[in-house]
Amino acid sequence: MSEKIHISMKIMLRTTGDSMTETQFLKICENILTFHSDIRFAGIIDKMGKLVAGGMREGLKSMEHDSAELYLEFALRSDMRKDFDREFGKTLYSYSIREKVKLASFPLGQYILRVSMETKVPHNEIIGATLRLIDSTTL
Repeated sequence: MSEKIHISMKIMLRTTGDSMTETQFLKICENILTFHSDIRFAGIIDKMGKLVAGGMREGLKSMEHDSAELYLEFALRSDMRKDFDREFGKTLYSYSIREKVKLASFPLGQYILRVSMETKVPHNEIIGATLRLIDSTTL
C-alpha cells in the first residue's frame, strides 16, 4: 500500500508571464517533497526574492527569522551567477552544506527553485531526481 504524504504548502501563485504555469510550479514543489521525508522545504522564488509557490513541509518550522530577506539573497546570488555564464556555461544548480541544513538552488528561467533538507539526506539522489523532474517539465 502506498503511503500518503500530507504536505502543507504556502501557495502564493500569480500569473508568471513565463512558459511555466502556476500548476507546474506547484506540482514541482509537491513532487520534490515526496522524494524524501527529510526534505524540509521546496519553493519557487521570483527574481525579487518573493516566494511564488511551495513552502515548508507540514509540521516543520522554518529555521530563519526573516524569510523575505533570505529569499532576496538567494535571488541576488542566482542573478550574479549569470555574469559568468559566458565563460563557464549556465548554472545547472548550486548546493551548499551548512551545519544544520543542506540547501540546493535550481534556476527555472526567471525563477529559482530552492530545496532545503536535513543534513543526513542523500543529497546526490535528491539533486539528481530534481534535475530529472525539471528536465521532464516543459520550461
